Amino acid sequence: MAYAGEGFSLSKDQDAVRSSNHLSPTIRRLEDEIYQLRKVMEQTYLQDSTLNSEIIIEISRKLDTKINEYMRARRIYATT
Repeated sequence: MAYAGEGFSLSKDQDAVRSSNHLSPTIRRLEDEIYQLRKVMEQTYLQDSTLNSEIIIEISRKLDTKINEYMRARRIYATT
């Protein structure tokens, strides 16, 4: 799970990757989903002030799944 103190918003380098025209539509879609989940998780944390709520844990699990999908897609895309 990502912690607010460590930050879970995209860095400038990640923003540059997001805007790349060289990525497959699947990878771009996954990046967008990851970005949106991170934003939702951050907003939920700011509202609830806890990382132990069921909502945060559920979002974190979805985020983990999307990140794993993204990593698999990047490996596949890199080999093609």
